[in-house]
Amino acid sequence: MREGNLFKRIWQLSLISFIIAAFTGFLYRYGMFWPLPDSLGFANIRHAHSHLMFFNWVVPPIMVWMATAVMGSNNQTRLSRRYGVCLYTMLFLGFLSYPFFLLYGYHSVAIGTASLPLAAIVSGLVMITWYWFALIYYLDRRNKSATLSITFFDAALIALIISSLGAWGVSVFQFTDVDSPLISSAMTHFFLGTFTEGWVVLGVLGMLWHRAGIKHLPLESGWLYLPILFGAMLIFPFSLNRSLLTPAMLITANTGLVLIAAGMAINLWFLMKENILRGFVLKAVAVLIGVKIVFQLIAVLPFGIWPGEHGLRVLYLHLLLLGIVTPLLVDFFHANRDEIAKSLFTITIVFVLITLLFISGYWPAALSVPNVYHWVMLAAFLPGLPAIWLLAKTFRR
Repeated sequence: MREGNLFKRIWQLSLISFIIAAFTGFLYRYGMFWPLPDSLGFANIRHAHSHLMFFNWVVPPIMVWMATAVMGSNNQTRLSRRYGVCLYTMLFLGFLSYPFFLLYGYHSVAIGTASLPLAAIVSGLVMITWYWFALIYYLDRRNKSATLSITFFDAALIALIISSLGAWGVSVFQFTDVDSPLISSAMTHFFLGTFTEGWVVLGVLGMLWHRAGIKHLPLESGWLYLPILFGAMLIFPFSLNRSLLTPAMLITANTGLVLIAAGMAINLWFLMKENILRGFVLKAVAVLIGVKIVFQLIAVLPFGIWPGEHGLRVLYLHLLLLGIVTPLLVDFFHANRDEIAKSLFTITIVFVLITLLFISGYWPAALSVPNVYHWVMLAAFLPGLPAIWLLAKTFRR
């Protein structure tokens, strides 16, 4: 984390977000065994957990890396002046959304004579800061020649903007007279699929190629990012009820999975060939990327596996956002230092993924673990402990 003050502050605030989200995940599991206050519903806790991870964990750290890629790391004062207010506002709104989601979810709140969906309003403001960043990035990007990492960052930002259209669609749909849960669900999962597989995956791959210093590979860069970008926009039918899907929708979703798996496989091949995935943390990430690819290919085959089932969806989202993205972010921002803390972080994350596999609905009953939900609850906050350690290290420097 030698790039400068903006890097450090954004990373510290994002780590704080991660720690709060980890505690919220623990609170969700805790509520399965012991009573919670009446004001805390399971759906609201889940929304608070996921949105804080989306808004403050997997957006600002990638963006600050993107800003450095197009402006360079030599002039930290100018970098902070250009992007600092935008990123700090984004993080502030992300923190602000947390209590609203935790207490009210997407429900409206009575304020005087009005009834307002406060969490949805703040979420909309967060997305506006995404557009704000995109404008600044575009103005700086115009005078920058395309490298491999910047091409990935461009594609990631396109995916982020496109994903936001699904979220806006849900908000607009609430004010119409059309009563169709299918449309609302499709828009929600279009946002989720394009955001996670598009923005997040392309963003961290761009960070990997940028840190590696490799500007070009012996093939057209489109083979590396286009399958992921287009596939991310096609997989949303998997989150819908199977009985509502048409054959065309199923073919679309399967095509999206194959494209994403192919794009990830090509990137993994070149990352390993260029010897970029070095060290315990990145090697563990490489294994988890391989698991992700296998999972997506198996889901396409006629084995009766439906990726939209709740247990599998929870496992898969944690595999991607917690298992793959989180160790990468930690390794990027603590490069060449804090190896013990980073390794412990990765080990606790793998432990969380194993416990979620136990409750995915596909773990063999003969191999069931006694008191499995207690283990899931205890594992939920474990990654928060090395996160606190790393956060403390950033303040001591």
